[in-house]
Amino acid sequence: MPEIPGRLLADMHPNGTVRMVFIAHTGGGNEAPITAKNLDTAETDFVRTCGLTPERASALRTELDRNKAVSVKTSIDAAVAAKFRYTRA
Repeated sequence: MPEIPGRLLADMHPNGTVRMVFIAHTGGGNEAPITAKNLDTAETDFVRTCGLTPERASALRTELDRNKAVSVKTSIDAAVAAKFRYTRA
């Protein structure tokens, strides 16, 4: 399956919830966030859902904990990118 280049954005809310959204470089619009209940779950999602290496996911977790927001250029599988798309029925 092709890789879609774009930007992964994540922010942490005061209650500890982490919201992630992937914005593709081409197309885009109507992106729906994926929500994780805490930093542990978010780090796991960075690896399993977004395809980042465990080392990069750990670094993002640290930056997210420190700055409450993170943005990184990455490419993800087209099937995963589809999870971030909001479509109206």
